[in-house]
Amino acid sequence: MSVVQNSHKSLTVISDSTTPVTVFTGFLGAGKTSIILNLLKRADPDYKIVLLKNEFGDAKTDSALVRESHVQIAEMTNGCLCCVLVGQMKRALEELKEKYRPDRIIIETSGSAFPAPIAWQIREMEPLGFHLDAILTVIDCLNFCGYEDTSYTARMQAQYTDLILLNKWESATERQLDLVIDHVNELNTDTPKLKADRDLGVDPNIVFGIDTPLFLLSERDRSAHYGGGALESNDQLNHHKQEVDVIDICRSQGDDFTSTAIDTSSFISFLKDLPTDEVYRVKGIICLSEAAPDDSSSTEIDTNATDKRPVVNGILYILNHAFGRFTFTRLTLDIESYKDVIARITVIGNGLRIHLPAIQKGLSASKNELTVHWAICH
Repeated sequence: MSVVQNSHKSLTVISDSTTPVTVFTGFLGAGKTSIILNLLKRADPDYKIVLLKNEFGDAKTDSALVRESHVQIAEMTNGCLCCVLVGQMKRALEELKEKYRPDRIIIETSGSAFPAPIAWQIREMEPLGFHLDAILTVIDCLNFCGYEDTSYTARMQAQYTDLILLNKWESATERQLDLVIDHVNELNTDTPKLKADRDLGVDPNIVFGIDTPLFLLSERDRSAHYGGGALESNDQLNHHKQEVDVIDICRSQGDDFTSTAIDTSSFISFLKDLPTDEVYRVKGIICLSEAAPDDSSSTEIDTNATDKRPVVNGILYILNHAFGRFTFTRLTLDIESYKDVIARITVIGNGLRIHLPAIQKGLSASKNELTVHWAICH
């Protein structure tokens, strides 16, 4: 175990063989992945951290972004850690501990996850060498007030947490920031709020070693108090499917090689035209006909890259779109796995039925290349 770990140790007496677990929650597009990546950059290189991610859809966008940063990651898709994949999280944590022997595990939940069931699963694993250190919630200062009223999950995430991380505050007006803080305080007055710097993120010494008093197993019979009661019925079990529409697009290069890359300028125009109040996220792997312009790229294209082969007569990018803001990151790792991909995209939002024709046109997708799930509440 590294020396630096001692500075992040919980106040609870735990053995050196016990692995602390930090859980990041936050609604869709809040910026959890970006904050985690900045956090990992600031952590001591001798302090081994492994990330377990849970994503909506099968595009695995955020996981691809993390891999581009050379971080060890395990992923779980097409479910929510707090319900659908309840049994799989235990196996995933045990495998991570055995394979990597980390000093800490960070869990990044999907935007739909309730904190309570996840916390209780980790509490139950204390005899197996795991310790719940903290539940951290990321709040999107630009958009939280827009979905707070319609998302029960977003409210639960803000209410039951050890620390609220205010993200994207630099891009908000003073009025917007005051308003979102007022809304958050109405849900949770006592929990500390911390601004996450756009470039530096948050200090590991602040978010590690919190030793949460929340979600004790002795309080589980009060599950409704923590929002856990929402998982008691079959209707509530897949709660993430109640709140949002999900459209998956999967386009691949066929055996006839007639498919072509998506026109870059047309696709960017399509993204800019999407309504930010209804389309929360668009993410995935996309093959563009030419290089994305610098003003919409999170990283410059490396002209000295060893593998500059065009894929399907185009260039593969990781697309990350949240509430009207988007970035393209050049895919440089594991290109062989995506060599036949034209588009592997997940669209998440509210009221997407009316936008389905535009989404289908924007990605030049046939009906057979679409998989849709409409929120129950619509």
